[in-house]
Amino acid sequence: MNSSSTELERRIIARIRSEGPITFRQFMQAALYDENLGYYNTERAKIGAEGDYYTSSNVHAAFGRAIARQMIDLWNQSALTIVEMGAGTGRLAEDILTSIREDQTSVFERLSYVIVETSQEMRRLQRERLDGFSEQVSWHSLEEIARRPVAGIFFSNELIDALPVHRVRQVAEAVSLGAPSLEEQYVTIGYSGVEPRLTLKWGEPSSERLAEYIERCGASLKEGWIAEINLDSLDWLNQVSKAMERGYLITIDYGDVASHLLGADRRDGTLRSFHRHRLINSPLERVGHQDITSSVNFTALIEYGRDAGFETVSYERQSAFLLRNGLIEIIAKMEASTGSIDDVKDRLAIKNLFLPGGVSDNFRVLIQCKA
Repeated sequence: MNSSSTELERRIIARIRSEGPITFRQFMQAALYDENLGYYNTERAKIGAEGDYYTSSNVHAAFGRAIARQMIDLWNQSALTIVEMGAGTGRLAEDILTSIREDQTSVFERLSYVIVETSQEMRRLQRERLDGFSEQVSWHSLEEIARRPVAGIFFSNELIDALPVHRVRQVAEAVSLGAPSLEEQYVTIGYSGVEPRLTLKWGEPSSERLAEYIERCGASLKEGWIAEINLDSLDWLNQVSKAMERGYLITIDYGDVASHLLGADRRDGTLRSFHRHRLINSPLERVGHQDITSSVNFTALIEYGRDAGFETVSYERQSAFLLRNGLIEIIAKMEASTGSIDDVKDRLAIKNLFLPGGVSDNFRVLIQCKA
């Protein structure tokens, strides 16, 4: 076996030899979430300077404080339950909890902060960071919460773009039905010299849901165009709905509406891989050691959200969301409390949250409600 392949790649190759080619979605699920070797379950740093990418919550504490302000505005009751799904290192939870403790004492006294996290490694980091909030924070799965649905605010930050996706390609127009004909991307075994390696190929779609998704989003793919289809996000919407008695769902992520994502300028799709802050050409490299992500289709979340009982409250750029929730005021207050914001890195971090070309440019915030 090639010495440059990872242990996880070798395991996937063995699986394909036994079961046959797997969908790209199955590969991505294993690469990111394998219980022992998946990217998000290993101990190596993923977020920040030592990792592979930055998140908005990693940029500056003002991000979490603006989100906390929006939550308080939405939920004008003294007792508040917040459910964060996919909390990363716990940095955002810490900033939100700190903000509520400092600015909304009466709410903090009756606050329950629930984290839904599948990665044991991330849970470990979260417990370490949030040790000072042990009375407020608990960890549960959505299935556990659904046994006794709660009223409150559910939210995620850069979760949906990390869910595994199917990849499809339009090949031709089906003359008899007038509907697009799709192929799906699979992962199979190729060879580098005499050594087996993972490679990609196209085949028949594994599910009718793929074509239904394209149609529901109102997309019109042309022959040869590739698109990512995140069926897991639709299942996630239904899981959240079952866990929520009533309340709000806030989704913050990298993405756009379908008309922009499934267009000529993204004819090769939006799939990206990152390692040490570098964009990597192939998702099949460093299996289990690099991030794989795709842009979130917010049209799908809105359309399928209605089926799950959610109505759209607002949809906007992250920069507009932050400014609407007092980002400038929050920064001014933080500057006053510390006495200085002269550090160059701090100033650049703040600018990244709201200036054109900053980290917020390609992020959107969707707020949905369930009565």
